[in-house]
Amino acid sequence: MPRYFFHIRSEDGHLVEDLEGQEFADLAQAEENAMASAKEILAEGLLSGKPVLTGAVFEICNEKHALVLRFPFSDAATKPGAPP
Repeated sequence: MPRYFFHIRSEDGHLVEDLEGQEFADLAQAEENAMASAKEILAEGLLSGKPVLTGAVFEICNEKHALVLRFPFSDAATKPGAPP
């Protein structure tokens, strides 16, 4: 199975790299995981009273470290999807 890396780019451009990655059957499954993860991060921020990271973006890279998908956290706030 291919491995995907879920780097997080903040609103100010800071990049937090995912050094381990996760295996998924395809990019569609990786995108579903990105949505669920973003929903969880947004919910945790709301519940803890911290700033909500709606401007953050998952930059999903493949095993060759090529960018294959950008998933804005704001999309997770507006699209239906599986609960985190």
